[in-house]
This record gives sequence, C-alpha cells and structure tokens, in this order.
Amino acid sequence: MATSPRKPLFVLAVVALLAALALGGYAVVRARAAGGGAAQTPAIVPTASPSAAATAAPRYERWLVGKATAPVVVRTRPSPDAAVKTRLSVRNQNGYPSLVLVDDVRQAGGATWYLVKVAMRPNGSRGWVREGTLALYTTAARIVIDLSERRLRTYRRNELVGEYPVAVGRPGLETPTGEYFINQKLRPPRPGGPYGALAIGISAFQPKLAHWEQGGPVAIHGTNEPWLIGKAVSHGCVRMRDKDVLAVGRTVPAGSPVFIEE
Repeated sequence: MATSPRKPLFVLAVVALLAALALGGYAVVRARAAGGGAAQTPAIVPTASPSAAATAAPRYERWLVGKATAPVVVRTRPSPDAAVKTRLSVRNQNGYPSLVLVDDVRQAGGATWYLVKVAMRPNGSRGWVREGTLALYTTAARIVIDLSERRLRTYRRNELVGEYPVAVGRPGLETPTGEYFINQKLRPPRPGGPYGALAIGISAFQPKLAHWEQGGPVAIHGTNEPWLIGKAVSHGCVRMRDKDVLAVGRTVPAGSPVFIEE
C-alpha cells in the first residue's frame, strides 16, 4: 500500500509562475443529482480569492485545480489552432462547477497554457487549456484507494488523517486503477438509497459500462447495504459507510487527486 502518489504534481514552480494568482477561500454552490432534478445540499468548492497573494512554498505536496469561469476549450496542443479535444461548460451535466486538475503549465505563443486532466473517456484523458477561462486554487489533500486491501486513506499535507474499509468492483467490473481527481460532490435526493448520504464523483469511468447513463462514471459513495463493505461487489464504484463517506467529503476538497492502485 502506497502512502504517497506515484506521480505527484509539485506546484511549487507553478506557484512561482502564477504569483499573481489568488489562492484559497471557499464558495458555496448548489448541485443537482443526475437525472433527479432535485436541489441538493450546498457543496463546498474552493475558489480563488482576488486579494490573496502567493506565499513561500510549503514543505508538502500541493496540486493545482482549475474551476471553469467561462466555457472551456480543451485542445490537443497548447495552440489556438490545435484540434479541440472537448469543451466544458461552466457547470457539468449535474449542475456542479466544471473542474480540471492541472498537470503542467507552459508558455506558448505569448500565453499561458495549462495541461489538465479532464473527466472524460478514456480514463486519464488530458488536454491543453489557454489562460482566461479557469479560476485556480490549490489543494494539499488526496485520496489513496488500495483495492487489494479494500481500504481508502485520506491525507492532508502528507499526513494520514483517515482510513476506512470500502467495497470495490466485482470480478469483471473491477474498479479502474489510475490517477484521477474529485470532479463533483452530490447529495442524492434519497439518502437511504443505493448511493447513501453522499456521492463523491471522480474523473474515472468504468471501461465496460460506456452505455450507462453519463457514460458509466465511477464514484466514491455511501450505501444502504453496509454489510457488503469490505467485499468486491460493485460495478466499479467504491462504496463506504455513510458516516465514513461524509468524513471524507469534509476532509478532501473537490478537485483533489485520487490514486487508485492494486
């Protein structure tokens, strides 16, 4: 079981490059459950603070998250002439702010471009976004899921802050391994339903369920069958006890990386 990400994004150079960017603060947004049409409990999404200033680099890993402030065009190369890979609205199909996780920053053609991870098929998709449509903030939290141990661990500033048993994908529909990020947090309209008290969406998709609604996205969510925790029974999602998933939701901000490993 790894206690640190395999390919962490060190944003120290990014912070230096973007010294004028505002970091920190929080804003409350409303989300809607997929297909439910019911208003959800407000979810917390970190946003940039206009008056904040860059500070000295900390001694722990941080990741840079982008939140769409206008329609976002994701391109295959850092050029306005490059092919369009996908487009993101300010809010996704569930009404949650569209988020990306920044992998790299580059100057090209007199502009700043961000290489970002995007919640789309195939898993691990990335593309380039030109400055101007993203508000940036940092996170020092991450989730690490060990499928063989069926454990989920949360970290903040490199320190373990929580450890929980989980249920994972069953044989043939295994939870996909890889490096993802939290792209939404939704409170289901029926807390006693199969998604429990909270669904933490991540940028992964179940490869074998592309025909499912919204393409078969993977989530970390609660359950109304807590006796199955610790088993391989899901279609790829990671199930937790309601009290545990609520604790994770409080600890790890939206946009934070999620590492799923065997």
